[in-house]
Amino acid sequence: MKAKREGLTVPELKRRVSAGEPAPLYLVVGEEGLLRDEALSAIRAAVLGPDEANVGAFNYDVVYGDETEAAEIFTFCANLPMFAARRLVVVRDVGDLRAKEAERLLPYLDAPVETTCLVLTGRKVDGRVKFFQALKKVAVTVDCEPLETKTLPAWVREQTAALGLSLDEPSQVLLQEASGGDLGGLRREMEKLAAYVAPKTTVTVADVEAIQGADTGGTVWNLLEALRRKDRESALRFLGKVLDAGEPPLKVLGFLAACWRQEWKSRRFSEEMLRDFEQFREADSRLKGGGGGRGKDRLVMERMTLNLCRSAARATPGPRPFAPAR
Repeated sequence: MKAKREGLTVPELKRRVSAGEPAPLYLVVGEEGLLRDEALSAIRAAVLGPDEANVGAFNYDVVYGDETEAAEIFTFCANLPMFAARRLVVVRDVGDLRAKEAERLLPYLDAPVETTCLVLTGRKVDGRVKFFQALKKVAVTVDCEPLETKTLPAWVREQTAALGLSLDEPSQVLLQEASGGDLGGLRREMEKLAAYVAPKTTVTVADVEAIQGADTGGTVWNLLEALRRKDRESALRFLGKVLDAGEPPLKVLGFLAACWRQEWKSRRFSEEMLRDFEQFREADSRLKGGGGGRGKDRLVMERMTLNLCRSAARATPGPRPFAPAR
């Protein structure tokens, strides 16, 4: 028997935040990371709006449960919004927050700051901790557990429509079966479909069959994920595929440096990140120095890749996709 779901579904959350003001407290919890990201995106849009003036840079803070303390969260929540009505503060991996620090947050639940929306998100929380018991009573809880079989087709239709795709029932069934119901895998298959059928939008069973088994292990995102895991072997393999596909080394370098800058904005700066930026600077200088041709450029990128992975004795087990801060 499946456990009873608690809180709003992500579609219910989207309808609620689009119809009125966001709540001051949200608990976005569940094993499905893609759903947590969807929920957070909906809340951010409701709090910060389209952000055409880029005011989000002043009104959006992200901390991580295993790195932050209650005092830091209090400080971010107490800051007044700039050029906007309210601020957004997100605590990711909130289940990793130390119990003592969580207890210190209890007073905030009784009097949250009116101009701040605080979102606590993670795979799970410890229901034995007094803070999380109290939080569930006052916060809007968003359930991000894996979707049930009966609700999966509606999610697929919503996602494909957002990508501008039109699937008939046989195509949709085949797509779901091919991914095993994993939302992350489903989303990647949809993106592959969008690229494969463009510029047309109607998807056939033949289209779904054509993309199955396609090698997706050769994009800059694969390279980025391997670097974040400090997986030397995979990073070098993906780098080779990206360069063999014709991507200019300077373009790849610029992409990686930009992602590191976003990581810097969302997490506290560290000595390790300072060393990483020095690797980017050195590689940029060598690539722009000229001479040596493509072979030299590849060697520069390979040396940089190895140096970015150098602090790990072994790769972090299992892929952990990197997502820039939102």
